[in-house]
Amino acid sequence: MSKIYNKYCELKKKNKDILYLFKCGNFYIFIGEDAQIINNYVPLKQTFFCNEANKCGFPLKCLEDYMRVFSNQGLKVEIVSDTNLEVNESILNKLRSIDLDKTTPLCALEILYEIKGKIL
Repeated sequence: MSKIYNKYCELKKKNKDILYLFKCGNFYIFIGEDAQIINNYVPLKQTFFCNEANKCGFPLKCLEDYMRVFSNQGLKVEIVSDTNLEVNESILNKLRSIDLDKTTPLCALEILYEIKGKIL
């Protein structure tokens, strides 16, 4: 399962009435049931997110406009933007510790594999 999906499930257990909007790269996305619900109000293209859910979303620059629409529809939307902070710090620390003069190609691939495991 993806880390965002795990966070989504955790949040939904706490409050099912809120639609959670995740900051993901250059987009904000709704996932799972929230993606289905939001499409009843705003037609956003749904795509495959992970084995467990679909997603739909919009570019970062459109946030204000969409939040106004959500508010006008009486939807409770909460932005979740910190899902990767601890992962990012961990990756940065790993990269800072690398001595490029002593890193072999095989070692570099192992480092990339380790980082991939942290972000997926």
